[in-house]
Amino acid sequence: MNDAWPARVLVVGREGKDWAELAQWLAPEFCVVQTWDEDTAPAMILIDALHQPSKLASRMQVLRADPVCRAAPVLVMAEPVEEQTLQSWLRLGVSDVLTPPWSQARLRARLKPYAQLHQVSVLLRQGQQHFEDALRQRVHTVALERDALLWTLALLAERRDHETARHRLRMQGYVRVLGQGWRRLSGRWAELDDERLDLMARASALHDLGKLEIPVHLLRKPGRLTPEEFAIVKTHTLRGHAALARAQAQLDEPCPLLSMAQEIALTHQERWDGSGYPQGLAGEAIPLSGRIVALATVYDALISVRSYKEALPHDTAVAVIGGCRGTHFDPLLVEAFEREHEAIREVAARYADDAQEMQRWIDEAGHASGPADSASKDVPA
Repeated sequence: MNDAWPARVLVVGREGKDWAELAQWLAPEFCVVQTWDEDTAPAMILIDALHQPSKLASRMQVLRADPVCRAAPVLVMAEPVEEQTLQSWLRLGVSDVLTPPWSQARLRARLKPYAQLHQVSVLLRQGQQHFEDALRQRVHTVALERDALLWTLALLAERRDHETARHRLRMQGYVRVLGQGWRRLSGRWAELDDERLDLMARASALHDLGKLEIPVHLLRKPGRLTPEEFAIVKTHTLRGHAALARAQAQLDEPCPLLSMAQEIALTHQERWDGSGYPQGLAGEAIPLSGRIVALATVYDALISVRSYKEALPHDTAVAVIGGCRGTHFDPLLVEAFEREHEAIREVAARYADDAQEMQRWIDEAGHASGPADSASKDVPA
């Protein structure tokens, strides 16, 4: 729709001199046209039924079938007709019937209310479009700010443990692939619809938030942790959950992202057989989000270089994960992982760590004399 004023009047049934005369009568308040398209939709339609009133029904059918003209009010110029005929025209969708005598002033006066209504309609649509554009921009800005805060918190935690920004991207990709695979195998789509899976993937970035409160020398220790040290490191699950709960408490209403992040932070170190921490949950008592992130974090640790170990090949890591079926991991998730392992491999390759950056961090931490004890780093033996 172009300008709302002057109102565009589509005239049907008048040609040549008659059409030109009518156009002159209505100018400049109205713009009389004989054709239309998507960008020149009429404000109203004026049908001349003086000479061929029998064609009115067919003309109305054509106009009402056209998406551009469908909403425009239709006015008919005609000689006075019987009430029965008038009612039939109204049923066809005619808005008004203009009968003689006609004059320039009278015709303009009859058309003016429809032009004003059209102008208001255009202004309302423009206002709605402006509102929707502003709303979309605001939603985009809020989402950008949210993701920026997620990145900041996640990177603060990850850098303490020599993780990279790409670790977060890999985690989100793994979670999406595993979640989709689990849905297909279990058939439990209602439990993990697209919205919840997206929420889970974004919240997974904060799974190790609690490590911000763990002494950095323990997180970067290249060798074996003592039982006392490992007990401290294990509290990162409780600390992360508590920090997110405190953030949640500051809000006027529950935040689904924080709720999901709390769940993941607390349960991503639980094991299917109940031997994990901090609560010793087993089986489906462990939330699905925690079970998915548990598998994702271990796979990523296996294929990544650390100060205490070399990276394992993808196929070896797949075999290690398979060996933990029913003990460390949900058997159904392991099956989903094995079926989707090529997609997992693609995620790992797409967001692979920069070798020079990793080497610099390893050099900062110092080299281990040998591989660290697997129990001290939460990686399956």
